[in-house]
Amino acid sequence: MKRFFTLLLVTALWMITLSGVAQSASSFKLMTQQPTNQGVCSQHKNISRELKLVSNQRLNSSKILFRTTASDKVLSLPTAPLPTLHPASLKARVPVMMYHDILQEKKIIYDLTPQELRKHFELIKSSQVTPISLNQLIAHLRTGSPLPEKPILLTFDDGYGGHYQYAYPLLKEYGYPAVFSIHTSWVGVNAGRTHLSWQQLKTMANDSLITISSHSKTHPALTKISDQKLYQEVVESKKILESKLDRPVNYFTYPYGKYDLRAKKVVAKANYLAAIAFGTPTEKFANQSEDLFSIARFEKSRLEEVILQAWGNPTLAQCN
Repeated sequence: MKRFFTLLLVTALWMITLSGVAQSASSFKLMTQQPTNQGVCSQHKNISRELKLVSNQRLNSSKILFRTTASDKVLSLPTAPLPTLHPASLKARVPVMMYHDILQEKKIIYDLTPQELRKHFELIKSSQVTPISLNQLIAHLRTGSPLPEKPILLTFDDGYGGHYQYAYPLLKEYGYPAVFSIHTSWVGVNAGRTHLSWQQLKTMANDSLITISSHSKTHPALTKISDQKLYQEVVESKKILESKLDRPVNYFTYPYGKYDLRAKKVVAKANYLAAIAFGTPTEKFANQSEDLFSIARFEKSRLEEVILQAWGNPTLAQCN
């Protein structure tokens, strides 16, 4: 009988120990889980625009992480299926502006002087418009995440020398992020106009303000070349940029802004996340684009007009 009670006591103690371990494991699991949208929203009922995109994450996943600026909580937002736009993002109006060369003496209508570019930046500042990064725009288009009240994205095409000499210093002065679209065959070539060197390009790519986008190898009209040539322009330019800059290149910019279904498919298969386009007379806001592989832009001359319509999502849909 004594042996029976001893065995019963040992069994009871063992069960109590197992229960404690299970509770500890459960507590650990709760601590390591990402907070749910509902949990964060209950603490931040007026979450609105206080979200900051978590850096160094893949934006092609099924969820994108943000931090609340008020308390540094992590919020995980579900994404729309690639390459579609999230329904909540359709409420916003984000102008993407297209610039080309910046030089002291303009040669064609697409050029700007450094003084004129500064006036553009001053207009953006005085209008209380907030330049955002391409990553911010993509995260917004995929999740419907709120943006600053008046957002804008600045893009510079073709990798001109004036981008490093004039545009980049002004961007740093104002703290404005921007996208530079590079066609690789002209890097370091100064025939006619100057172009960025690989060293200058690497300096810019290492700056968190700057996003580098592939603009093909030789800047052809992609809709008018063979399948083999199209593949080379889209795929090899990505490989060259990533090798030279030692960083992923996730975005493509169509030469002349032109694309068709064939070009979009090749860009998607090359593992780009999104592509920037341009077309007249169909210039429109990014949120009015067909999908992530045809992000629309405005020519720089329309800046004063479109910033009056710039608008980020008013609130986070999941917290309403």
